[in-house]
Amino acid sequence: MKLGTQFNPLPNMNTETSKRDKSLEKIATAVELKMEESSSRTIADMIQNQISTLSQGLINANDGISMMQIAGGALNALSDQAQMLNDLSIRYNNSALNETQKQGVQNAFGRAVEAMDQTIETTSFNGKSLFGSSPTFSLGNSSIAASIPSLSPSALSIDNQDGIQAYRESLAQASADIGSTTNGLISATDSLLNQITQTAAAKSQIADTDMANTIKEFQQSNLKLDVAQITIAHQNDVLRQNVTRLLG
Repeated sequence: MKLGTQFNPLPNMNTETSKRDKSLEKIATAVELKMEESSSRTIADMIQNQISTLSQGLINANDGISMMQIAGGALNALSDQAQMLNDLSIRYNNSALNETQKQGVQNAFGRAVEAMDQTIETTSFNGKSLFGSSPTFSLGNSSIAASIPSLSPSALSIDNQDGIQAYRESLAQASADIGSTTNGLISATDSLLNQITQTAAAKSQIADTDMANTIKEFQQSNLKLDVAQITIAHQNDVLRQNVTRLLG
């Protein structure tokens, strides 16, 4: 009589045992890293400190971008107003105007200068005036400095077109400097984000185990082992019954 089984669970059992043991090792390693002051934990803490430094640098860079955008917007408004001053100056220096007309143009010039002074005085970030300041933004391992001149138009005169033109050129240079600083800060944020991502990945490889997935894998392997063991037990029982019948 030929005795046999339809399914041999032993190879599958060996595979699942190996998977279960590996999952259990991951869980044990993760617990050890959390419970003991090991060298791996020390390295993980150092990497976390680096991530914190880079993250604060990223916050500073974003604050800097916001500050520069406010300053840039104010400079754009000043440039438009400076163009108005130039137009009024050209209009004023026209011999065809009578004194009343010239006085009206001069009054408009004075109001424009007052509005520009108001713009400069009220342009601020987080309660700090921006014009006439030299902010520096720490990015963790580096820094970016900016310089925003005061650019007061109070000394401008309606009959001095050269002075108005020089002021407009100062505004253009300040706008270019602000744009350059803004671009530098934007580039820094991209670099910091990349560094944070890479550093976090390195920390994950050293210190983190995906406990939920690992435990799930352990449970699945354990369940498959239970099934395999039940199958073997059933097959052994059948075999024993067959042998008993043959011997009886």
